[in-house]
Amino acid sequence: MSPKTLNMINPQYKRLTESEISSGLLDAPRKVWVQPPIPGDASDCLIFLDAEIYIERVQSPGIVHDLQAAGQLPSVASVYLSFVDNAARHGDFTCNEKFALFIATDLCRWIEQTVGTYQRLFLCGLSLSGLQALFTAIQHPQVFSGVLSQSPSAWWNDEWLAASLPRDGVGGRYWISVGNQELQEGVSHPPTGLFQKTSQMASVGRLSDKLKESKNDVRYNEFSGGHDPVQWAEELPQALRWLIKGGLTKW
Repeated sequence: MSPKTLNMINPQYKRLTESEISSGLLDAPRKVWVQPPIPGDASDCLIFLDAEIYIERVQSPGIVHDLQAAGQLPSVASVYLSFVDNAARHGDFTCNEKFALFIATDLCRWIEQTVGTYQRLFLCGLSLSGLQALFTAIQHPQVFSGVLSQSPSAWWNDEWLAASLPRDGVGGRYWISVGNQELQEGVSHPPTGLFQKTSQMASVGRLSDKLKESKNDVRYNEFSGGHDPVQWAEELPQALRWLIKGGLTKW
């Protein structure tokens, strides 16, 4: 499908192109928004899950654009994948092997064929999609060079991901963050009733420790605040600089 240009009301969104991707691993096609690099050539690509939240609430297209324009990031392409609705989020982002396979195969193939060929791919997610981003990269370490995981729902299924990490690690590079006010526990999350037994802060801290024990390159950031897109936007520049700069021989 040929993309159509979206003229965003908020100028921070700059201009994105909207496409649609189909896959036998998905129940239905997904919307995808693409933000080209500035200038035009890039060796890295950021893949943002939870596109609607990152675009509309975190306003990451504007942040990514301005970082490149200021020379604080090298040229980088960005791809934003729609989450469809809240019920789909709960299904797709809870350490879902099928969805992880879709990201690592069909989505990455679509990016190569439609957007460009990149030396490094980075997965970005927040809350539940932060959990899925970590899980996907751990399942497919040969595909992804690093993960941005903002306030991941590490509490899911009695902290299953932390307990299931490969003992020897996978050589990943992970920025993991959580707010010091993310203390809610013993709550049920609609629409599917996911039960959060322990707090975001405690579970994320334990997950970070486990990843470090498994010989991964981990940057743990504890920010002042709660489960809030404003906080995620505030830390995004520092997180992306750390994630992308790592491994670059020159920049």
